[in-house]
Order: sequence, then structure tokens, then C-alpha cells
Amino acid sequence: MLTEAQIKKLISANESLQVQLDDANAVLAAREQEIEILIAELNDTTALRSKLDGQLGEIESMQNRLGEKQMAVEGAEVREVELHQELTEMAMLNKQYNELIQDYAYLQSQFKDARSQLTALLERNYNLEQVAGRIGELESRLEISLIERDDLKNRISVLESQKYLGEFKL
Repeated sequence: MLTEAQIKKLISANESLQVQLDDANAVLAAREQEIEILIAELNDTTALRSKLDGQLGEIESMQNRLGEKQMAVEGAEVREVELHQELTEMAMLNKQYNELIQDYAYLQSQFKDARSQLTALLERNYNLEQVAGRIGELESRLEISLIERDDLKNRISVLESQKYLGEFKL
């Protein structure tokens, strides 16, 4: 039979477990929000990388054209004026190429950062799963404690009714 102090301890423990459960749920919600943000960042990085790959293809195409133009300069003095204009265009393309290479390096860095963040996020997610497992275990124990408490209350009621019946018969 549980004393009133023991029942109060059980109630206090139950309230403490509820607070812990609420805290764990808040942490889980925050982690899920972080996961969503990192996934969005990863998707943005992937889109930028795809765009950069397309631009690199254009640059390679431009480089091929540049090579053809340079061969034409060597073989045709008549086209000197045209080649001068094309060389000016090529200089602009080269500048764009260098800018794209810088952009590519920057995007690679961002991609590595995003990958690192994703790894950290996966580790945090694993830890959250561990916490969730522990919370499930605590909830199960809490439920068992509640069932035992109800059972003990019923036993107390039965014992008290038997005691009163015994006193009543005397």
C-alpha cells in the first residue's frame, strides 16, 4: 500500500517526466526546422551548381571558338580588322570565364560548407532519434507507473471497504 507521500512522489515524478517530454518535443521541433532549412540550402546549392555546370559548358564552347578564331588570324591577314574585333570579344569572354571560375570556386566552397552542415545535421538527427527513443522508453515507464498507481488505488479502496465492513459487523 502506498502512503500519501509515496503517491505525491509518484505524481511529482510524473510531472517531471511530462516537463522532460515537453522539453524533448521542443528540441525535436527545433531540429526538424533546422533540417528543413539545411535541405533548402542544399537544394539552392545544387541549383547553383547545375547553373554553373551549364555556364562551364558555354565557356568550353567559347574556348573552342577562341581556338578556331586564333587559327584564322594566323592564316588570314585580310581579316585583320575582323580578328581585332573578335579578339576584343574574346577578351571579354575570357574575363567572363575568369569570373565564372571564381564563381565556381565560391560555389564549391558553399557546397562543401552545406555538405558539412548536412553531416552535422545528420549527427544531430541521430542524437534526436536517441533522445526520442529514450522519451518513448520514459513514456512507457510512465504509462506502467500510471497503471500500477490505478491498480494500487483500487486495492486501497478494496482494503478500506473491507476494513469498514469489518468495523460495521463488530
